[in-house]
Amino acid sequence: MVVSDTHDNLVNLGKFLKVVKALGEPIPLIHLGDVISPFTLRTLVEGLPRGSKVTVVLGNNDGDPLLLRAVVEDVAEQPIEVDICGLKAIALHGFKSPTLTESVVHGLACGGYYDVILYGHTHRPVLTVVHSRYVLNPGALSGYLTDRATYAVVDCSKHAIEIRDLDSGEVLQALSLPA
Repeated sequence: MVVSDTHDNLVNLGKFLKVVKALGEPIPLIHLGDVISPFTLRTLVEGLPRGSKVTVVLGNNDGDPLLLRAVVEDVAEQPIEVDICGLKAIALHGFKSPTLTESVVHGLACGGYYDVILYGHTHRPVLTVVHSRYVLNPGALSGYLTDRATYAVVDCSKHAIEIRDLDSGEVLQALSLPA
C-alpha cells in the first residue's frame, strides 16, 4: 500500500488501519511524507499487522526526523529508490509548489530511468502512464485540502494499482502493471 499526507489525522488513520487489518496479513507500506508527528507514525506502525514493512519518505511538514526514525528505522530524505512488483521505482514527497512537484515528476517519467514514480505533497490522487512509466500519487490520507481521503493499493499478484476512497472503499482509478 502507498499513502501520503497523513497530517496527524488520527481519525482517518484509524479508518485506514481497519482496512489493512481486514486483509489479515502483513503488508509493505510506503508513506510518501507529511506523517507529521512521531505519535502518528507510532499509531500507524502499531496498528499494522505484525511483520509489515514500513518505509517513510520525509515530507516538508514532518516533525523531528530523529524521533520519526526512533519509531521506524526506514525513514529517509527524498528521493529513495524502491521496488514495486519487480519494477524500479523512485519515491519522493514533493518540491515547493504542486506545480513544481508535478513538473519534476513528469521529467522523471519522461527520463525513462524509473518504471514507477511515486509522489505526494499535492494532496491530489493521480494514477497515470507517462511515456510508458507509471505515475502514482495516492492523494492525502488526511483528506485535507481535498474533498476525500484516499490511498493506493499495489497488488503484485494481480499486477494492478488502484486508488481508493478511504470512506467508501470505492476504486477511483486503476491501472494494470506488466506481468
